[in-house]
Amino acid sequence: MPIRCLTIDVEEYYHIEAAHGRVQRDDWPRWPSRVEVGMDRLLELLDRLGRRATFFFLGHVAQQHPHLAKRCAAAGHEVASHGSMHDRLHRLNPASFREDLLASKHLLEDQTGQAVVGYRAPTWSITRQTAWALDVLAEAGFRYDASIFPVRHPWYGVPDAPYQPFRAQSAPGRPAVLELPPLVWRVAGRSWPAAGGGYFRLLPLGLMRRGLMQAQREGRPAILYFHPWEFDPDLPRLPLGVLGCLRTYSGLGRSLSRLERLLRLPGTWQPLVHHLDSFEAMAQQTGDWPLQPGDAAGLR
Repeated sequence: MPIRCLTIDVEEYYHIEAAHGRVQRDDWPRWPSRVEVGMDRLLELLDRLGRRATFFFLGHVAQQHPHLAKRCAAAGHEVASHGSMHDRLHRLNPASFREDLLASKHLLEDQTGQAVVGYRAPTWSITRQTAWALDVLAEAGFRYDASIFPVRHPWYGVPDAPYQPFRAQSAPGRPAVLELPPLVWRVAGRSWPAAGGGYFRLLPLGLMRRGLMQAQREGRPAILYFHPWEFDPDLPRLPLGVLGCLRTYSGLGRSLSRLERLLRLPGTWQPLVHHLDSFEAMAQQTGDWPLQPGDAAGLR
């Protein structure tokens, strides 16, 4: 069976990067919470199909809805960390990131009674500029990270990063963390996004299927990602620009049926933590991969 894993970044629609600077943090309470709408639909679908997933919870959501993480854990899903306040790591430093990271980890562990061993940065924001975050994750005892997207994008991405599990370092000689990149489709020597998000809602589903088939042929895992708000056609309208509205609101009405079609494909469809031994073995073949050359101390 091909290793196929569903991951969900549990955040509100107003947490998205496109809303940064347009919806102030102090205004968050004025926007109605919709996270449970999408979560209800996702959990029902997963239960009906017998699939299990990894849910990267934002600490702010866990504080506002303390039963949600416990509900996911009780249903057999993995609960992992998405940080506390959805700050891209470019707006943090090692000290503030450590505080943000550990606050979410401890909160989720208190709510679920289970160890939190995985992390995903908001907006895929572990890049060359924020390579120091890998040192913090290693020091905090996380077993894996899922934050490095091996593509070109204006907000994120490390285009030359490996596209199967690897051991990521901030620099040579620094501690290594198991890195689990999302699915890409390799065409003409370049990696194209095929893992979810806006690409899933805006582009033909056949493109994602090609990525899934290619990963199966090459024996690498297919890690997909989504957000609860992507399955809520009745989202309130944020004051976004034209491009932001296109990326955020397009395809919401058909996304749940599309996801069901994907989840019915053959695959393991188990949480990331379920496959860590296999991922570690794959990473041993790739070897340690530094984001930055030289001494990591210079990145601080």
